[in-house]
Amino acid sequence: MNDNVIALPRPRRHAAPPRHDAVVVRVHGWKHVAAALTAAREAERPVTLLAPPGATYTGGVGFWAAIEKRRQELFADVDAALIVDCDGAPGHVMAALRVGLKRLIFDGNAAAHARLADIAAKHRAQLLERPQAALDLVHEKDALRACRRLLAPGQA
Repeated sequence: MNDNVIALPRPRRHAAPPRHDAVVVRVHGWKHVAAALTAAREAERPVTLLAPPGATYTGGVGFWAAIEKRRQELFADVDAALIVDCDGAPGHVMAALRVGLKRLIFDGNAAAHARLADIAAKHRAQLLERPQAALDLVHEKDALRACRRLLAPGQA
């Protein structure tokens, strides 16, 4: 180990998902988001929409901000939260905050995490632990049917 490196304790992160009774669904785009929200509306259950690891590398924060805006416009009645995964990229967290995203995952070093958590709090945003997804829609041919099955009463 390098003697010049100071190990800082990892700051406590907010628990995810935002609601303990929310089902976590990994979404990869608007089609998945719409399927999960439609099923959640029908079942009258909360849902957490989880972007894939490193989602800001592939889609960019603008893509996820547009999805969040559309979610709020078309599914305002659904108890849902979108969590965007910024992997270990502090610049992606900063960009996500600038476009208004509120629930983010950052897997970088502890010092950067502490600084970003303070900045996020000023934006009324949170850095969260990556929750375990109950369902990853990338593997589903019929996303809506898979979400309906997951969100049916007595499931998850």
